[in-house]
Amino acid sequence: MKILVKIKQIIDIMITGLAILLMSTIVLFTFAQVVLRNFLSIHLTELENIVRSEVLWIAFIGAVLTSLRGRHISIDILPRYLKGRAKKILAIVLDLSAMTICLILAWYSTKFIQLEISLGTTVGLNIPAWIPELILPIGFILLALSFPLKLVDLPQENSQIKDINAKRMDI
Repeated sequence: MKILVKIKQIIDIMITGLAILLMSTIVLFTFAQVVLRNFLSIHLTELENIVRSEVLWIAFIGAVLTSLRGRHISIDILPRYLKGRAKKILAIVLDLSAMTICLILAWYSTKFIQLEISLGTTVGLNIPAWIPELILPIGFILLALSFPLKLVDLPQENSQIKDINAKRMDI
């Protein structure tokens, strides 16, 4: 289990660093675009296309981070009423289902990338369109990995809940 926790921490650190880098370049490129357009009357559509691609990347990176940290939006009506083993089993089933869906989406997004390569379309600065779109299969694979890695926290969550309940009993 400690190895999985370490893997999860490494993935979290790497993805957080990538998110910081992407957000920094989005802000920098957007600021440059505004300055160039308003003060020098220069309009770079290539820069807009790059920022658009970066927004797609940051969306997937954010989804992976929130999923990995267990802070994604969820409908948790049933888990509220379940306790103990039933709650753990439900968490495993839901996470494995989400992982399966993400793997299917990764498969089809790989097919999409293959189509883009065959079409030869480009985005800003003559960058092949499939390069920024690589986040689709990569993002879905990372999301698929994040669900079972999230299960690593289940024993810790249960001990934290017991600690909280014990503190309430002391009050």
